[in-house]
Amino acid sequence: MSSDEPIEPDIPIPELESLFDASIRVFLRNGIVTATMDDVAEAVGVSTKTLNAAFGSKRELAVSALRSYYLKYSQQMQSVMAMHSDAYSALQGVLMEFTELCCDDQKAEKGLFWPTLVDLGYVDENLWTEFQNLQFDWEDQIRDKLTQCQDELKNPEDIEILTTYFIMVFEGMYEMVKFGTPQEKLFKLIEVTLEVLGSRMKTGGK
Repeated sequence: MSSDEPIEPDIPIPELESLFDASIRVFLRNGIVTATMDDVAEAVGVSTKTLNAAFGSKRELAVSALRSYYLKYSQQMQSVMAMHSDAYSALQGVLMEFTELCCDDQKAEKGLFWPTLVDLGYVDENLWTEFQNLQFDWEDQIRDKLTQCQDELKNPEDIEILTTYFIMVFEGMYEMVKFGTPQEKLFKLIEVTLEVLGSRMKTGGK
């Protein structure tokens, strides 16, 4: 492992999630530039020495938190997508699962954590690079599913624009959850959203 890679500490998952939650609250309150490992250690309730031993630096802690939040969503998305052989059902299932996860996080008062990490990336080049890499990975998942199901499309050349479209939809859904849109309304919006995919499929999708 190079010195540029975030350290994955040997900490139980529930404790690690609590540590990340607390650290993001500190970054949100103090700003990632001015926040210190001392600030995070105090919020978490451990010594700065222990925190430094686990992560090495504030940047490594932030990158590890970003990966953790991303993986929470991404792994579930992969699982749901793999359950469906057709593109329409796969993306419908993924959008519904994503929305439920976002709503659950919002109820747990974690709704700002993911966009906060993204916003912090604008002032931290390494964090932004990490976010872009994760975003590209998510795009690849969608693109791969559409490619796998390209015979269902009227025009396989639509794969790229549909990939970009669904990334936009995911980001829009998160913003709507953040601002308190009822889950029932979001599910109805998903059905409307999928009409774009259906219009480009030989069968209409359903």
